Amino acid sequence: MQVYNAAMFMMNENPVPVVLPFYTAEEQHTLQRGSRPFSVVEILREVFKEDFHKAIQSYLDRCPEGACMALGIKDAQDFHLVRLNAPMVESSLFQPMCSTAVDLIFRAVVEARVPYGGSPEVTETKRLTGEFRMRYNLHLFTGLCSAPMIGPASGFPKDLITEQKTAVTDQYLLPIMYAKDYAKAGQQMLKQFYPEALERVTAVDGWELAKRMDLTVKRVSFGKGSDILGQIYFDWCIVEMQDADGRKRKEEIAPMTVLINQDLCRTRAIENATLIHECCHVFLDLRFFKLQLLSGKPYRSYTNRKRRRSPFKVTNGPIDWMELQAEKLPAYILMEENNTRSEIERLLSEKGSQRTPENMSYVMEKLSEIFGVAKSMAKYRMIELGYPEAEGVYSFVDQERVPDYGCAGAWNHGTTYVISRTDAGDLLARSKQFSDALKSGAYIYLEGHYCLDMRPYVELDKWRNKRLSAYARHHIEECCISFSVHGRYSNAKYEDAQAAKLKKENKDKYQSRHGFVAEPDSKNRMKENDLFTQDALLWSKLKQGLPAETGQAVQMILDEKGISQEKLSERLGVCRSALRKWCSQKMSVRHIVAICIAADVRADIGLELVRLTGYYFRNNDEDRILLGMLYETRDLTVWRANEILRQHGLQPLTEGSDAALAG
Repeated sequence: MQVYNAAMFMMNENPVPVVLPFYTAEEQHTLQRGSRPFSVVEILREVFKEDFHKAIQSYLDRCPEGACMALGIKDAQDFHLVRLNAPMVESSLFQPMCSTAVDLIFRAVVEARVPYGGSPEVTETKRLTGEFRMRYNLHLFTGLCSAPMIGPASGFPKDLITEQKTAVTDQYLLPIMYAKDYAKAGQQMLKQFYPEALERVTAVDGWELAKRMDLTVKRVSFGKGSDILGQIYFDWCIVEMQDADGRKRKEEIAPMTVLINQDLCRTRAIENATLIHECCHVFLDLRFFKLQLLSGKPYRSYTNRKRRRSPFKVTNGPIDWMELQAEKLPAYILMEENNTRSEIERLLSEKGSQRTPENMSYVMEKLSEIFGVAKSMAKYRMIELGYPEAEGVYSFVDQERVPDYGCAGAWNHGTTYVISRTDAGDLLARSKQFSDALKSGAYIYLEGHYCLDMRPYVELDKWRNKRLSAYARHHIEECCISFSVHGRYSNAKYEDAQAAKLKKENKDKYQSRHGFVAEPDSKNRMKENDLFTQDALLWSKLKQGLPAETGQAVQMILDEKGISQEKLSERLGVCRSALRKWCSQKMSVRHIVAICIAADVRADIGLELVRLTGYYFRNNDEDRILLGMLYETRDLTVWRANEILRQHGLQPLTEGSDAALAG
């Protein structure tokens, strides 16, 4: 059924209502609600019966000027749409909920008659390609979708969606978030619902935040064996719970209700963090769940998904990303970046600004009290804000806390000296270096560390058992094997129109994966320490003032790293004249990525070079692969990068000799 309704358009960052025809979601369609999450494209095609091919063909027939612009050729006529590639989807988190604009960008193959031989009277039929942008407005609460606005992708006006700079969402209307985005999202959420936490050090109350977000919160019991800390409902649902006498009962739960499992949320900090976790689901994922509800089935079916503990998963589905984001964002709400950093510095200054284990433990304890958070959250927040020494305090191995420890010198970010026996066994299967080190017999496993079995690092307690000495715990880099650590993980569960926070398995989730770094006092360790110091100085200097012109910026990086253009050309597999041409003209993002890999440029500098070109990574497979390559330059060659791109059917970074690149 067609109705006319208002859609909100952002004009100079202000929403302006525009009346458009809207269509109601069809009740009969092929989507099976709950079988899996559905994308915007599937909802438009199956629920609103949109025919993208027919819509763009209609545009070609009625708007030849726009068709010519999209196809990049003048005076073309008689357009026939041959093929549409799968579309990219672009939208933004920060727009009115009553009217969510979603853009589909199609790459189209079109047959058209074009002038031949310079004469407009003589034509030939050619196949051309061009990009078309289709904008839909979804009324997610009422199940309405506007007719699309269609135009050349290059001719669409600039706005918060076409610019794609902040709060970008994907084809499921879930936000696309990188590490740098969490602080911005946290500040935006606080600005909207809890502004006092931006102005001063504030313990954010989850109950108050939920109230301000118009959420209903209830304490319940899910019964013995449940691992759910809390759950939020986006649609009406019958939920089985347990009463005070232990009897099971069913209750109808209204949308926008949070249930807190009082059996597992036994402390104020756990309950508060759980509440804010669910509030983050609303802030980040409400559009996602409303989109899923457009499938409109009269029954409820569930898809439960618990992510395995394996740290080797390299790709995540939409539910994984949703849960990971909602697991990470609460820290940026509970401990706002600027206030937390200033509080850390204040507390450290009370202790002479020395980052000893005792002082880091003191700061962690005080932050936990001031912000009303668990000690583990305070610890992780300190690490995220640039205090890696916090890695040595409040650490657990196999559910037991190990003594706090620290380095005598600088602590490299992403490094730990603690590893469980289980994780050590896993690492032994992957690392010959680690295996060889332990085979030497020089190390003993004590208090979660692999320590050199000698004085003054190992001592005997009163029961004649070996333990780490006080000296060892303050000079841990001198006597223990170091490991790299990679990120936290969480269990994820998806139920149709619900989002749940699950009980954590272990107290310390920061060390989800270990990699062997080096042995103490070894040549490798000394070499790595020297390289770390040199690189830190180099990147700091570069950050202070890269030239605004990309070619000059690249040359500055080469000069600082001592890499000649001849050497760089060899690594790229191109001639020097080609490289000079790149630097003298506007570089493509492929050129930037290739140079960053060849010169081993750190990711943040690579992203700055991309920014200087005026390019922004978009939400498609090609750009995601290129972006990922910027983050792994240390372990990647241009030859290997080209091989990866070709395997995905994409253009390589360079067309030079792969033989030259392999070395």
